[in-house]
Amino acid sequence: MLAIATPAAAAPARSLPLPAAVIPFTSATVTDPAGGTVTVSWSAPQARSVRVYDGTDPAHATHYVGASRGTGKLTVHVPAATREYFRLVPDRGAPLTIGQRSLGLASDPNLRDVGGYRTTSGQWVRDGVLYRSAALSLTPADLKVVNALGLREDADLRTPDEATATPDIVPARAHYDDFNVLGAQGTPAAPITSEADAQQLLIDGERQMVLSDSAQQAYHDLFTTLAHTPGASLYHCSAGKDRTGWATAVLLTLLGVPSDVVMHDYLLSNQYYFDSPSVQSTLAAMPPATAAIYKHVLDVEPAYLQAGLDQVKASYGSMTNYALRGLRLSPATLALLRAKLLTGAPTGRA
Repeated sequence: MLAIATPAAAAPARSLPLPAAVIPFTSATVTDPAGGTVTVSWSAPQARSVRVYDGTDPAHATHYVGASRGTGKLTVHVPAATREYFRLVPDRGAPLTIGQRSLGLASDPNLRDVGGYRTTSGQWVRDGVLYRSAALSLTPADLKVVNALGLREDADLRTPDEATATPDIVPARAHYDDFNVLGAQGTPAAPITSEADAQQLLIDGERQMVLSDSAQQAYHDLFTTLAHTPGASLYHCSAGKDRTGWATAVLLTLLGVPSDVVMHDYLLSNQYYFDSPSVQSTLAAMPPATAAIYKHVLDVEPAYLQAGLDQVKASYGSMTNYALRGLRLSPATLALLRAKLLTGAPTGRA
């Protein structure tokens, strides 16, 4: 595929050797497809040059598309309805494979890769292994794209009523599991009559995802299943933003992703879900005063996730303690998750 290199500043002189297993990239991104192209950007200050290969399989991205300096970028033409992975091969250190975060699906715009983030240890969360999503109400064209991901697990975090009302279109070769975070439907929530009511509903819901027995059991089962499932997995709720958002925040934190990046990933649901045509048309059909209230139910806000994080700190002291004591995950399960989802050797520094 045609690639256009963009010149970058020359890398500084190197004074320390770089272990072969250490990934030297401090940042790397692939933009969402636009007009048939993506931009692959990276920064590897300890590398002099980087060669770029692509492919539709993260394990076999072998088609050479171009090269640039240790800090640089390439604009690459990509086929429509195809997810591309890019293998960045530096002249020093270990390579890194990254992909487009969003699959760009019209019927499930919030289906995206959990990988592609650097941890505080210098390792990276693998691309092409774990996905988060809204309910899998997929069109035939979008199902074809999802089937190409090679999913082996479809973990549904919804209630039985939700799953019955909108059943998943389970990807080919994937095993379906239901891990009901909310449990039995209890006392209905108080009426939502103001923007503050709507925000408090989501804040309280986030806290309950930390504290409730049903949520603790569901997330125990989810993370245990993810750790023991070979190949790629996907988990989702209805919109892919609240129950799914909490699962992702917990997992990324346990993997060592910085807190600001965890929040950034959480807020991406506004870009992929809230800004989607279906949600915006729903709000547009409401009276303006009603839409002003319910936008807070349909979006994600920093205060929502922060409420869950604050509850973890108050109840358990740390995310690791929450995982061990609240979710009753074994140290062996946490080790399996890290082995499956992280790539590269730790450097011990951010």
